[in-house]
Amino acid sequence: MELDHISQLSNSQLVEAAQQGDLASFGRLYERHYRMAVGIARSRVMDAHLAEDVAQEAFSTACQSLAKLQDKNRFPQWLATICRRTAYRVANGQPTHESLLADCQAPANGASLKQDVAEALALIDGTSREIVLLHYFSGLTYIEIANVLELTPQAIHGRLQRARAKLSVILAPDEETAETAIQTRKPRKLK
Repeated sequence: MELDHISQLSNSQLVEAAQQGDLASFGRLYERHYRMAVGIARSRVMDAHLAEDVAQEAFSTACQSLAKLQDKNRFPQWLATICRRTAYRVANGQPTHESLLADCQAPANGASLKQDVAEALALIDGTSREIVLLHYFSGLTYIEIANVLELTPQAIHGRLQRARAKLSVILAPDEETAETAIQTRKPRKLK
């Protein structure tokens, strides 16, 4: 297929072409959904470099299993599921938090700030953490996130607002407020 033509095809058209062996079409799917895959992986493994490895592995799995995808319109959701499962396997139930904010500028007490934010993200539910990381670290729009998570953009907006509110309470400078938020945390489940 011509490259100009490929960029204008829908996901389902690209999936169909890729299922017929067109590598350029799968390459375009990769370009469209790589940031989403890294964001999802990062929400699970909490490490930027490891998240990229997880995304690569998820795309490799998707490429090998593409013939099994029956609803071609659901490629982003299918890939997101593969990415979550791959991240879970890689993390082996023990996500690391050390380099979550390695790409952020930090003030003098930067090590403490990084640790505080990483711990705060670990305290919110998985979907909220995924939305925060997809939006702020992967740069996805509300519409792109909504498509992946099968929610409306309005629901993404609301969940992001609630997640920010939770994070602000957890990260509150008032030790008592933050300690209460941490103590009332429910056990974290990886999916």
